Amino acid sequence: MKRADLEKRAQRDKFGAGKHGFQSGNPAGGLLPTIPGAAWFDHTQEEICAVIEAAGLTVDPSQYNQMLTALRKIIDEQAGGKGLPVGAVIGFPRAITSQEGFLKADGSTFAQATYPDLYRVLGGNKLPNLTRSDIGMTAYFPFGDIPDGWIKYDEIATRVTQSAYPELYRKLVAQYGSIANVKPVDDYFVRNVGSSGQIGQQYPWTVGDHHHVLGLVAYGNDDLLLKRLPVDKYYPNQIKAGDPMFVIYGQLGGGEGKNNGTDMFGQEHVQAGSGKYHQKHAVPITYDHAYTDQYTPQPYYQDNTPKYIGMVLCIKAKDSLDDVVMWIKAYGKVTNAGALDASTLAAQLQDKADRNHTHRAAEISDLGEAVKQQLAAAMPHQASTNGYTKQANGLIDQWGEVLTGWQGEGPVKVVFPIAFTSECYNVQITVKSSGRSGSVGTDLTIGAGEITATGFSAMLNTWAQGAAANDFQGFLWRAIGK
Repeated sequence: MKRADLEKRAQRDKFGAGKHGFQSGNPAGGLLPTIPGAAWFDHTQEEICAVIEAAGLTVDPSQYNQMLTALRKIIDEQAGGKGLPVGAVIGFPRAITSQEGFLKADGSTFAQATYPDLYRVLGGNKLPNLTRSDIGMTAYFPFGDIPDGWIKYDEIATRVTQSAYPELYRKLVAQYGSIANVKPVDDYFVRNVGSSGQIGQQYPWTVGDHHHVLGLVAYGNDDLLLKRLPVDKYYPNQIKAGDPMFVIYGQLGGGEGKNNGTDMFGQEHVQAGSGKYHQKHAVPITYDHAYTDQYTPQPYYQDNTPKYIGMVLCIKAKDSLDDVVMWIKAYGKVTNAGALDASTLAAQLQDKADRNHTHRAAEISDLGEAVKQQLAAAMPHQASTNGYTKQANGLIDQWGEVLTGWQGEGPVKVVFPIAFTSECYNVQITVKSSGRSGSVGTDLTIGAGEITATGFSAMLNTWAQGAAANDFQGFLWRAIGK
């Protein structure tokens, strides 16, 4: 910047030592005002133009706010380059629903043309989804002072409402139908749901079906032997050598109830059981089958439970970051015209509706008509006997019919409703007749060299089968290309 010159009658040191300034003069006292001069105006002009052009703008004499626009643009670009980089993630309070320069990190997509720098950083147009929630998870706590965000599992029925804990309420109702159907854990053990289990179902304690098979064996010396046998393997008067045995002596001498752990049935016991009685060996006399079958006993004063340690089962009812929404830096520099407005609009549209709020198609007015209009705009078409459809991916599908009677051999020229922009990839034809079998013999051939972007030639050869030649009515065709 150039200051006023002393030779142009500037006021010396007006703003400090060496900082001369303009003065209005005093005509009555013979003091003339400061003259800026062409050099000062040129300098000032180029200073201002340099700022405007540095922002990528062209000096426009019809605009009176170019300096302001240029400064804002430069500041935005500098902030994007030296502050948070594009792609950085930051949390804002949930009350903030629109933040210029940021998009919600919710897994949605964005336009590459609107956010080119973000597209380059992410390598695609899909935003990261940072809306993950741990609501609904369960944990045991070894203390009664439950942390914030958690509630006791058995308090779900009284505390979980749509207004108090909306997300947990939604998840539980989706699973159980209503909060009232959520069973309390109480003093039940929690186990994994297998192929035969059901989530949230309470299963009362039971004693499973089982059998106790007991063998009673008498000795000749009044000793009594008790033998537990496997189910369905032994029957009365059947024992097996090598099986362990337990003996209760009939002669009490202080050693009754002996069981060394190594006493086994021998072959002599087997022989005794088969009728070869010997004084020293056992003779099985009966087997008692004591068993339970579909029997569920009622608890008396205590449950049949293993050793356990008591803790408080809780469920996550509120997300740790419920009051924070994660946003991603979308731009520091946007290259397309109107990008700042487009960016702001995109952020506002993204926040227009609660993402947890859903509508059925029937509840959205004029949805069907809107979809039809969008499809029609995206896929121009002509719906008629001879027509076409332009697909969104650039493919063009065309079809038509050629009506002609039996005429012998000769080419038939077909012109497409519209010309393919690039080329026709394939043509298929189908004979059209009255449907009577064997009425007309027909050959239809399309040479590869006869297909162009504007049409094709079909070699037609028909021959009559008697008086039924008029059954031949022509052919239908379909072509696809780009």
